[in-house]
Amino acid sequence: MSDESVSLGTVLVFGGCGFLGHHIAKQLSIAPDVTKVFVFDVDTSKNRIPGVEYIASSITSKGDVDEAFRTVQPKVVFHTVSPGPFLKNNKLFYSVNVDGTKNILASAQKYECTKAPVYTSSSSVIHDNRSDLIMATEDAPVIYTPEQTEYYSHTKAVAETLVLSANGQNIRTAAIRPAGLFGEGDTGTVVSVISNAREGKGRMQIGDNSNLFDWTYVENNAYAQLLTARALLRTYLHPPKAESERVDGEAFAITNDEPWHFWTFTRALAAAAGYPVSDDKIIKAPWGLMMGIAWVLEWGYWILSFGSKEPRLNRARVKYTTMQRTLDITKAKRRLGYRPQIGMQEGIERSAKWFLESAP
Repeated sequence: MSDESVSLGTVLVFGGCGFLGHHIAKQLSIAPDVTKVFVFDVDTSKNRIPGVEYIASSITSKGDVDEAFRTVQPKVVFHTVSPGPFLKNNKLFYSVNVDGTKNILASAQKYECTKAPVYTSSSSVIHDNRSDLIMATEDAPVIYTPEQTEYYSHTKAVAETLVLSANGQNIRTAAIRPAGLFGEGDTGTVVSVISNAREGKGRMQIGDNSNLFDWTYVENNAYAQLLTARALLRTYLHPPKAESERVDGEAFAITNDEPWHFWTFTRALAAAAGYPVSDDKIIKAPWGLMMGIAWVLEWGYWILSFGSKEPRLNRARVKYTTMQRTLDITKAKRRLGYRPQIGMQEGIERSAKWFLESAP
């Protein structure tokens, strides 16, 4: 391979109309070392970017995935597809996260043009959802069921293992483990938090807000993904001299490197959108009480809807908002050269501006 081979060239983004995926596609569309950007998504009607070409299909179709590789001939692939973690659909989690990933890997290994698949994993693959994560590193063991209590996280762990195990002679693979993504286009955290505040519900706090949480502004994660792809391509020309320098076959936690107390973050996001809450107005609900209420709601919804609906508040969300989840990103700094490009406060302000201009 020549030195020109470290350029990204033709890129295929799976899930490129989704929240993270479209930010990756946007950065690729203006990158000087990108020849062409293709997006493969089940719904290509949203988050479209000028100059990008779109393929409407599902990664659960092995034939469609293979056809995309055959026609696009991508040098670099970003795989960001996944159902939301709070869904209660184990069959969907497995078909998309595991079978869909197998389909992508099979085609990536089949076509010699593809050199660097980058997989979007999850920081939850090392979390048992019971204990706190405190400055956890990538050396922590990946957890599967039955130790892993969330099936979503189990399937992400299986998929990550498949991707990293596929690293070898023909393709170089790596996995990015996002933590607490937020930003423009975030219909989860950003819309939920600001909508609650707009409805006058921003005063509620579960627990004492002592739990630190690592958030990541979405453009920083997209930036890290491009860094990873370029680093993978460099390994063809310059194989690492030591195991401590490897990028291929490795997972990387990515955060803003700036942990915030969970409820402090949500109130800052609400305040940036024009819905501030003063400290003396905060209503603090004990963790145990809210877990009990969530349990009652879950069973009530299950009985009344015959299992077809679930409440906005559930035990998983209560646990998520009261646990400490911080990650050490030293590995990404040293091996990828990653540093957050946008700070937390600016990311919060950008997110709120997007909500006020675009969200329902």
